[in-house]
Amino acid sequence: MLRTLLKKLNKVRVLFWLLLMGFGIAALALQVQSKLKEAAANVASLAQTEEIRYPVTLTAVTPSTWESWRSYYGQAKAARTQDVTSYVREVVQDVHVQVGDMVKAGDVVVTLLKADYAVKAQASRTSYAEARMNYNRLLELSKKGGVAHSEVDRAYTVMKNEEANAQASRSTLQRTDLKSSIDGVVAARSVEPGEVAEVGRSLVSIVDPSDMEAQLMVSKKDIHNITRNTSVELMVDEATSKGWVKRLSPEAQVGSGLYPVVVGLSPDSGILPGTYLEGRFLVEKKEDVVIISSDVVMYRGDKEFVYVAKDGKASMVEIKTGEGRGGRVIVTSGLRNGDRLVVSGNRALFHGAFISESVGKTDISETGAAGKR
Repeated sequence: MLRTLLKKLNKVRVLFWLLLMGFGIAALALQVQSKLKEAAANVASLAQTEEIRYPVTLTAVTPSTWESWRSYYGQAKAARTQDVTSYVREVVQDVHVQVGDMVKAGDVVVTLLKADYAVKAQASRTSYAEARMNYNRLLELSKKGGVAHSEVDRAYTVMKNEEANAQASRSTLQRTDLKSSIDGVVAARSVEPGEVAEVGRSLVSIVDPSDMEAQLMVSKKDIHNITRNTSVELMVDEATSKGWVKRLSPEAQVGSGLYPVVVGLSPDSGILPGTYLEGRFLVEKKEDVVIISSDVVMYRGDKEFVYVAKDGKASMVEIKTGEGRGGRVIVTSGLRNGDRLVVSGNRALFHGAFISESVGKTDISETGAAGKR
């Protein structure tokens, strides 16, 4: 009897503890659920009061000027040059200049042996003087009826012939002094005293460094865009100087198919004859176009788009682009003057994303920066 009573008492005790544990677990579950609801409510409240914002840099879209420059190459030379040559075949008596010497127009640079020419010139002068005396004598006699007019006419003809011979001899003698016809610098000397100066052979070369030019060979696609008023920049060892179009040929050179364009060089450019240089021509200029960095353009399939800021959010705008060069591109449609373009931070954006605006400095509207490449 007692044993049965103890067994029932143990069962009641176990049942009590099981109920107590059940109540504890239920209370704990209710407490956890309450905490979770409270946390969710806090998160929702925080999300409502503070959206995630993406930091970006903005710049205002401003129409500007697009310039396209094209580079061609050539060699500088003096526009005014002289090759001093001999009129006759004769021995060189003296050379009066060295390479690098400055000369003036009229300066004697080479002297030929002139003894024979001096003798001939003197003989011609003597013959002319005698013929003139004879003519004057016969003219006086004819006035008195002492000689016929035909003899006077013959004497006059002889005098004129001797005068022409004397002038020719004097000119030949003078040509033994070979002179510079321009102000300039001696660029080359190819003769020494004692050598024979052949007719037409260049003895001394003179160039005028104050009047320099360069011939550049231009392609067919650009020759129609180049005129006398086309802007030209000349580059030598990273130094830039201004030039101008002096003349251009409408006919391409045989073989190359390129068109010669002669460009004048500024006297203060410091460019010397023979220098190889780069000439850049302004072949196209467009006013009031939108130019942006090509880095901000994004692609989805065959479509192009950028992000602009509107009411604190990123708005995806589809655009169309045209010519591009040097990291810049022309926008032909999609952007307007005054749009605030996202130029950095755009890779993490999506349409409608909240953004933190930071207005930055950019060279988006610098004139023609892309064209000078």
